[in-house]
Amino acid sequence: MTLKSILNFSFLFRKKTLNNEDEKIDSNGLSRVLGLTDISAIGISSTLGSGIYVLAGSVIAKYSGPSIMLSFLIAGIATFLSGLSYAELGARVPKSGSAYVYIYVTIGEFLAFMMGWDLILEYIIGTASVSNALSQYIDKITGGKIKDYLSSTIPINSPFLGPYPDFVAFGLVILVTCLMLVGVKESAMMNKIFTLLNITVLSFITIVGITKIDATNWTKNPQNTTWIDSLGENQTCNSSGRCGNGGFMPFGINGLITGAAKCFYAFIGFDAIASTGEELKNPKRNIPLGILITLLTTASLYCAISIVITLMVPYYIIDPDTPLPHAFDYVNLDWAKNLVSFGAIVSLSTCLYAGMFPMPRIIYSMASDGLLFKFFANILPKFYTPYVSSISSGLCAAFFAAIFDLNELVEMMSIGTLIAYTLVSICVLILRYKPEGDLNEKVKIMSKKDPTKIIDLVIDDSDDHLLKRLFSPSNEKPSRSSSVLVNYVSFLIIIHLIIISIVISNTEKFEKFTEMLVIILIFNVFLLTFIIWRQPQNSNIQTFKTPLVPITPILSSLINIYLMTTLSLTTWFRFLIWFVLGLVIYILYGSYNSKENRKKDHVFCKPYISKKHQTRDKKMGSLKIENEHSKIDITEF
Repeated sequence: MTLKSILNFSFLFRKKTLNNEDEKIDSNGLSRVLGLTDISAIGISSTLGSGIYVLAGSVIAKYSGPSIMLSFLIAGIATFLSGLSYAELGARVPKSGSAYVYIYVTIGEFLAFMMGWDLILEYIIGTASVSNALSQYIDKITGGKIKDYLSSTIPINSPFLGPYPDFVAFGLVILVTCLMLVGVKESAMMNKIFTLLNITVLSFITIVGITKIDATNWTKNPQNTTWIDSLGENQTCNSSGRCGNGGFMPFGINGLITGAAKCFYAFIGFDAIASTGEELKNPKRNIPLGILITLLTTASLYCAISIVITLMVPYYIIDPDTPLPHAFDYVNLDWAKNLVSFGAIVSLSTCLYAGMFPMPRIIYSMASDGLLFKFFANILPKFYTPYVSSISSGLCAAFFAAIFDLNELVEMMSIGTLIAYTLVSICVLILRYKPEGDLNEKVKIMSKKDPTKIIDLVIDDSDDHLLKRLFSPSNEKPSRSSSVLVNYVSFLIIIHLIIISIVISNTEKFEKFTEMLVIILIFNVFLLTFIIWRQPQNSNIQTFKTPLVPITPILSSLINIYLMTTLSLTTWFRFLIWFVLGLVIYILYGSYNSKENRKKDHVFCKPYISKKHQTRDKKMGSLKIENEHSKIDITEF
């Protein structure tokens, strides 16, 4: 890479090019053995985990009360918006790598690398947290003997680290890593069995719980009421602080919305489906269907379980840590408590497998593109699995699970997910308004045939004035100029959404100035969205398309950005450290060894064609170059 190319930073925006050869199965690559049921099971198991066994209790007790079903419904709709964007890009770019490869194809290499680097951390922390939760559940079954023994023999007294080395969690991650090495088809079959078992247990719990419901639990006013909590202590509204105003929405609309924001994290995991692009049969059909099936199934189960447990137990009494076992204990169904414990272990086990599944595939995809060290792309010949990336990522996740206090790190996982959701939504906007085909490839072909016609490809020949281009363009198909316009407007929308989210999330009481600022920003977002809507879209897309573009991607981005602004500054600082580490790796290794950099015909500089060297041929409707020495050097924006 030359000094000139480094100084103009154009290498940061080079894009991954896909061709027909990318669709073929390489004998040394991954094997396409997964079907629709396989990826649906992966999506459901990665999503349907701690959300129902842990998160639901805390949301009921602190935020939503009986209205948690509405919180889950709102969160499901918000996640569904992101899922639609993943479905479109998964069908159009059926490659391993999920958000990483989508951004690489659409926006550019640097942002794609940082997204992939971010996803690696997300999956490592997610895997470690699930294995840690599963370990603690196993410890409870043994009566806490494992915890007592390790705490007394190998205590750890250090900030950010766990109280003791969790060897059970370490062993669980290693076990699942070995399972993934024996082959995708074999491990996917076991995951399907466990996922079906998990759904069956949850369905059975719902049916049994219906026999013990009390409709008055949604209308009770707990003021002046006393009760005994799960620890056997007497509680009142004043001592517990969990009563609110009683009724269906005891904490009001604010509690309902806050609960929905918390419930949003219960749906994280469906994007694991998008990482299976190179191991999936008919990915252009199965990825969108798999995502939709996953979100509909999990949303239905979340809402059903929430309705049942809030009708079984008053919201102010339910245990926020273990809501399901406490609910059945409250109605004297002791045998059901054991079934719930069994279901929790099965659910967390499948969640652990599904959480680990995309992790090595992100690393494999980045290594295959030359952005990470090449040996990470090695494939086990017998089973067609990325064994080096699987073993290395598994050991890393196992180490995290055994040593670190994951409560300090789990919010970093949320940052990675929300950034990925936002950028994927923006990628849909960019691709939907992008001209058919690749401009760079057209320029290379044209330069060999007739260099004088290159100008026709890059200079827009429209006579429309600015306002007409913004609000009533004459072109029926997307052009280079309309695509660039959408890119710039999308960038402005994201800036507006960031400012709106920061203001709303950090303002307790709105003053007149704050209200006017938010109103003006929202008006600008509507205006900019209208400008994008008026631009011509690519009508040749044959695969799944996100409906209501550009509204759907922009609304999804707003939700994700707002949730990011609610995270603590400490979390953002830790994320920055990981970001800087990735930046160093990209500069020292990835930027030079990238496959796109090693292509001989790669062009770095942006186009510039002097106006004085152009004349317009009115009859031909095209631009011609008068001076044969005019410089033409093309890179698509």
